[in-house]
Amino acid sequence: MKISYSHKFIFPLGFAIACATFSIAVDAVQAIAEGVYWGGGSRYIQIAKRINKGQSADDVRVCYQGFSSNGSMIASLQLTIPRYQTGMDYEVYTIPSVTKEFGVLAIQQFAFSRDKILFGNLVGRMVSKGIEYKLDPNFPTGRSPELQACLNTDQKFLKRIPNGS
Repeated sequence: MKISYSHKFIFPLGFAIACATFSIAVDAVQAIAEGVYWGGGSRYIQIAKRINKGQSADDVRVCYQGFSSNGSMIASLQLTIPRYQTGMDYEVYTIPSVTKEFGVLAIQQFAFSRDKILFGNLVGRMVSKGIEYKLDPNFPTGRSPELQACLNTDQKFLKRIPNGS
């Protein structure tokens, strides 16, 4: 008995399997990576997330704490440009609480460079002339009371702590 296969049938099936596998891989890196990132000198950024069991990726709470020798700022982050809108290359989070004073502050993270973030002003659909921060896996990742307060609320959050306070 001879069995023959149609190439027209095999290609779409193989293509569908490849697309499904790629989709799963992209979903796994959809949200900004938690951790402490170093920007040189005394500049650090900590990204923290609150993920409740059963929530979708859109319901994840993300908070930022930037600290340097000048002090600290803790703020909620808002996903402004999701990865699916950028060709699955990067995503952009903004700090909506401080847009009037500083322009639109944003954090950009590339899908396949999860150990780096770019922090600066949002220009168009990307962070322009920002400072690159690199993940510091040896930095303690404990959360300050203010960062935990940001994670505990669903409202916009902003708190500044000058150096020495």
